[in-house]
Amino acid sequence: MLLVVSACGGSGGASPKNPQNTAPDLVAPIEYAVDENVLAVATFEATDAQGDAIVYSVSGSDAALFDIGSASGALAFTSAPDYDNPRDIDRDNIYSVTVSASDGQITSSVTITVTVNEVVENLGGLKMLLIGNSFFRPYAQKIRALAVDANFLSHSDVGVFRGGDNGRPLNLWEDTGTSNARIKEVLDQGGVDVFGMTGAFTPDNPTGGYAQWISYALQENPDISVFISIPQIDFPTDWQETAQDSGFEDIDGLYDAFVTDYINNTVIDALRADFPDNRIFSIPTGLASLKLRQMYDDNLLLDDISFIGPAETALFTDQKGHQGEIIITTGTLIWLTSLYLDSLEGNDFDTGFNTDLHQVAQDIMNSYDPYYGQP
Repeated sequence: MLLVVSACGGSGGASPKNPQNTAPDLVAPIEYAVDENVLAVATFEATDAQGDAIVYSVSGSDAALFDIGSASGALAFTSAPDYDNPRDIDRDNIYSVTVSASDGQITSSVTITVTVNEVVENLGGLKMLLIGNSFFRPYAQKIRALAVDANFLSHSDVGVFRGGDNGRPLNLWEDTGTSNARIKEVLDQGGVDVFGMTGAFTPDNPTGGYAQWISYALQENPDISVFISIPQIDFPTDWQETAQDSGFEDIDGLYDAFVTDYINNTVIDALRADFPDNRIFSIPTGLASLKLRQMYDDNLLLDDISFIGPAETALFTDQKGHQGEIIITTGTLIWLTSLYLDSLEGNDFDTGFNTDLHQVAQDIMNSYDPYYGQP
């Protein structure tokens, strides 16, 4: 709706020797809408029949939140509006002000409303290629749901998975079948932002597979980032024995050595030296299993969870240690904060569990070495 405002002063007719002054004509819509975080609203233009200079001003219930150029008529918020924290007098994101145009003697005014629209943030999202085995696959398959829930609506991913050692980067590189071809097909298309691979260590060839895949990826994806998801140690019922057989007091010490000495200090450091222009980092996904196992032993879980059983109600689904939903969800929250978020604070993804899995995941990332995790 347009509103034309003018006012007349004086009485009687006008003559060339004594022209009658008239108010500025102010033509403007009375309703405006702007997105949150945007300062500018509109520029008002009034005309004056006598050619007098026009001075603009603003008044009204929400006037303190706006500035207007006295000569330009450009109306803007004094600070960017926030949809979640409205500052208008009614706190409803509808601001009311009166814009006035004066020729120094007579003023024309129009009262307008400015509605602030909510903007869905984080729309960018990442295009990911995720390759690994059955300990890697659950997180790769769940990250899309968590990313979209966090409003990274353009997130997309392609997963290529093979069981056991066949899902390691080196095995997938040496594969002569469809898995190798599919990975190369995705990389050849370009536009991949993140390349995620499962963690594995071969003493005589630590970067085997990783280096070859990164070199191939860089041909069409020069800015690609690469992460290694560090898995849990398998056979959780034997963790204590496995740790002691390896010379460690407990599974935490063994896992920390695997993460620090083998993956980070050996594989990640070597890859960073070979590919210094790309972000290469690790995600301690396996800590979700270790942390929840400890909480289980200490009776700190707020859910009825068994050690081994159905995926919905157990830590693990078999002796090998394939993860139940409570571990999968926690591990994927670790991925989410590493890949997308500085913190999980404010993230409201419904985990389906009473135990605060957001806090478990955040505590894990808070304690992880930032040099190898999220920069």
